[in-house]
Amino acid sequence: STLEDFEVPRHPKIEEMGDRVVPFGKHVFIERSDFFDTEGPEGAANNNKPPKGFKRLLPGGKVRLKYAYVISCDEIVRDPDTNEPIELKCTVYPETRAGVTPEGEARVKGIIQWVEASTAVKCKVNQYDRLFKTEEPGKESGDFTLDINPESLSTLDGIIVEPSVAFDALGIMGAIRAENEKETEKQGSGEKIYHSNLSYQFERS
Repeated sequence: STLEDFEVPRHPKIEEMGDRVVPFGKHVFIERSDFFDTEGPEGAANNNKPPKGFKRLLPGGKVRLKYAYVISCDEIVRDPDTNEPIELKCTVYPETRAGVTPEGEARVKGIIQWVEASTAVKCKVNQYDRLFKTEEPGKESGDFTLDINPESLSTLDGIIVEPSVAFDALGIMGAIRAENEKETEKQGSGEKIYHSNLSYQFERS
């Protein structure tokens, strides 16, 4: 199918990082948590109503794909064994491109993240949490290692990202390695150095 490119900010708050190109096409992936299935098992467990304050996609409802178009969910394709949704068939509203709300229409409140399916890149992500479980490690026990958070690092496999994100990540890792090699040559040690100015922040909903 034909792809359309959107230019979006590389970082939502740092303009000097510039823009990146995000492809859009007929098939996209969304987060499972961004769709509440009022007609399926999770809906049955909640009296066929969405959670209070839920503004994302519902059967028959509308939501905006961030930076792109408003879509509506018209049909749900289900797993024959579990009855869980495996595909959503939706309508795209071309007149809503890039944040536009047509005159006379109500603004769609829900906005969700998405990745175009045919260009998506699978990767492994290291997700970091607090290193310590307490604000003052070792204060009570005298051994700070007892307060290390065992869940400070989780590795997520099979994560799907846009091609521009994958490209940026490779470039940043290359820059980190290059900086590390220069520092190692200067200091004559094998200690790795990771510079905060090269960090990459993923925008999260």
